[in-house]
Amino acid sequence: MKPFEQGLVNYQQRLQSHDYGQVFCRFDAERQALWSYLHQPQRIPCINHDLLMNLHEHHADIQRSGGYVQTDAETILPIRYSVFASATPGYFNMGGDLQKMAAAIRQQDRAQLQAYAKLSIDVVAQRAFRFQLDHVTKISLLQGEVLGAGIEAALTSDVLIAEKQAVFCFPELFFNMIPGMGAYSFIARKAGMAVADKMILGCERYTAEECLEMGLIDIVVEDGEGEQAVHEFIHKNNKRAEGFLSAQKAKARINPLSYDELKDIVEVWVENALRLTERDLKVMDRFYRAQSRLFPDNQESTIASTSEAEPIPNAPQPQVVNQ
Repeated sequence: MKPFEQGLVNYQQRLQSHDYGQVFCRFDAERQALWSYLHQPQRIPCINHDLLMNLHEHHADIQRSGGYVQTDAETILPIRYSVFASATPGYFNMGGDLQKMAAAIRQQDRAQLQAYAKLSIDVVAQRAFRFQLDHVTKISLLQGEVLGAGIEAALTSDVLIAEKQAVFCFPELFFNMIPGMGAYSFIARKAGMAVADKMILGCERYTAEECLEMGLIDIVVEDGEGEQAVHEFIHKNNKRAEGFLSAQKAKARINPLSYDELKDIVEVWVENALRLTERDLKVMDRFYRAQSRLFPDNQESTIASTSEAEPIPNAPQPQVVNQ
C-alpha cells in the first residue's frame, strides 16, 4: 500500500500526536506503536457521550489512515501496535455514565438510552474488529480501577497487561442491571462462560493476579512497570508478529464476533434499563455520589437529590487513590 496515493496524509499526520478532547494519542516511532490515552481531568473518568465521540473519531482516523503515521516529510511508518491506556492516575475507567443513565431511565427515554448504547457498541466494534486493518496488534494497559464498561473497553484488545494495583469489578447487578457493551461476548471468548457469569453475576472485586488466574489478563507486573511491560511485550512479539496476528485471526474465525451479536445484547440492556424501579435507581445514585466524592472537581452537574445515603452493603466501593 502507498498511503500518499490514497489521500490519507492528513489522518497520518494527525496520529503522530493529537488531542481529541477526552482522548489523546502519541506515536512511538521506534516501536511503531500508537498510544491512545483516556484523558478525563476534572471529571469522573467514565464512559460519557463526549468520550465516546472522541474515541469514535480517533478510531476512524486510525482506519482512514490505512494504518500508517507520517512522522516527518519523508517518513511514513506502519502502526504495528495500538496501545490503549489511561492518563488518570489510579483509574483506567469507572464504567458507564451513571448520572445520565439514571436521568434517562427516570424519564423512560428509550431513544436516549438506545443512542448511548449504539454509540458504545460502535466504538467497541471499531477496535474489536481491528480498525479493519490486518497488521495491527492491540494491547490494553490497565493501571488502577477498571469497572463495568471500562472492562468491556479493555477487552477489545488482543493482549491485556495489568499492574498489580489494578482492580476489576462489574457492579451493575447491584442496581439490577447487566453490562451490555460486550462483557459476555468478550469474557466468554477469552476466559469461558463460567468466568463471565462469575464476574458479572457475582459483583466481586478481583485483583489483577486473580484475573490472570482466570485467563482474563495476560500479563501482570509490579506497580509502575506497566509501560515498560508493554515495551518488553512489543520487543519479544516482534520476532513472531505475523504468527501472533495469524493466531488472533484463527481464533476469530473459530468463534467469530459479529456486530449483530453486540447489537442484540445491547437491546437486552436497554430493555433491562427501562424496567428498573426507583429503588434500583437510588442504588445507582449512591454509586454516582461515591464517584463524585472521589472527584470533587467534577465539572458535570450533580444529581438533583443531594441527600447522603449509607454505603450499599457489600457493594464494591471506589478506592481513594493518592494522586
